[in-house]
Amino acid sequence: MDITIAYFHPLHHPDVVKHDFDQIRAAGAGSIVYAIHEQEAQRWPRDLERGLRLAQDAGLKVYLSLGRYGNLFAGPALVPSWYTFHHPNSRVKDRHGRYHDISCFNHESFRGWLFKEIERYLRDFPLNGILIDEPRGPDVTCFCSVCRALCPDVADLQRFRLRSMIDFLGELCACVKGVDAHAKTMIALLPQDLGQVDELAALPHVDTIGGHLFWQLLQEDVSKVEEWGRSIVDVTRQHGKRSQLWLQNFNLDSGEEPTLECAFKHIAGLEPDEIGGYYYWRNNEDPCRVWQMTRGLLRGIPRRQLHW
Repeated sequence: MDITIAYFHPLHHPDVVKHDFDQIRAAGAGSIVYAIHEQEAQRWPRDLERGLRLAQDAGLKVYLSLGRYGNLFAGPALVPSWYTFHHPNSRVKDRHGRYHDISCFNHESFRGWLFKEIERYLRDFPLNGILIDEPRGPDVTCFCSVCRALCPDVADLQRFRLRSMIDFLGELCACVKGVDAHAKTMIALLPQDLGQVDELAALPHVDTIGGHLFWQLLQEDVSKVEEWGRSIVDVTRQHGKRSQLWLQNFNLDSGEEPTLECAFKHIAGLEPDEIGGYYYWRNNEDPCRVWQMTRGLLRGIPRRQLHW
C-alpha cells in the first residue's frame, strides 16, 4: 500500500515547508497532493516552483489538484472561479432558467482554457500527475444552449449530462497523458458519487479512482467506510486500475478521535493500492494529537522501505 498526504498549506516559508515534507516522508508517504487555485500560479510562481521542488527533494511525488477551477472541482479555499466570474455565459443553466455558479463542461471555450492550464502546469512545474477532486456535474441538469444543441431531446438531458461528464473527464485525462505520458491521472469521488466508479474506471487514460470516505462529515456510522471503500476497490481491480481510499483525519473533536483508528482499520483491511490522509488539516480539536495518531497508523502499514 502506498501513502499519499494532502498538503494544503502555504509554500512561502521554505524552512517550514522542508520540515513538513520531512515529517510526511517519515510517516511513510511516497507522495503529496497539493491544491492550487486559479490565481496562485499567476501571482506566486516562484513559491510554487520552490515548494514543489522541496517535496521532490524529500523523496515525495507531487500530484496537483485543480482547486475550484470553473467551480467544477473541490478546493481547500472556498473562493469563486475566476474563469466562471469573467465568463458568465459559460455557467450551468437549470430547467427554470436560473444560472448556477459552475461552468458547463460542454462549453468548448471552457475546455480549451482548462486543458491549456493543465498543459502549462505539467510543462512549467515539477509534477508527477493531476488529481481531479470531487468533480461536480450530474447534481444539476444543464439546459444551457450548448447542452440543448448537443442533446435536443429534453427528456434525455439528465442522462446526457452524466454521459458528457464522463466524456469530459476522459478528455481531461487524455490531455494530461498527451503532455506527459508518464504523468498519473487520479479522480477522487465523494460517497454519493460512487455510482460513477465503473464508467470512470473504464476510461483508458484514468490511472486511479479514489474515494473520500468522510463518514463524520456525512453524518454516517463509521462502518460505512468499509462499504464505500469496497465498492471502489472491487471495481478498480476488475478494470486493472489503482484504488485510493482517503481517511478523514480532520474536523474531529476529542470524543471522535478514537474512531479514527476504527476508520483506518476498515480502509486498510480492504488492501487498497493507496491510502490518503491530510497533514494538519482543519478544525481538529487537537491538531497535533490527530496528526500523531495518523502518523502512528500510517507507520503500521507494511512496506518494503520506510524513511524514518
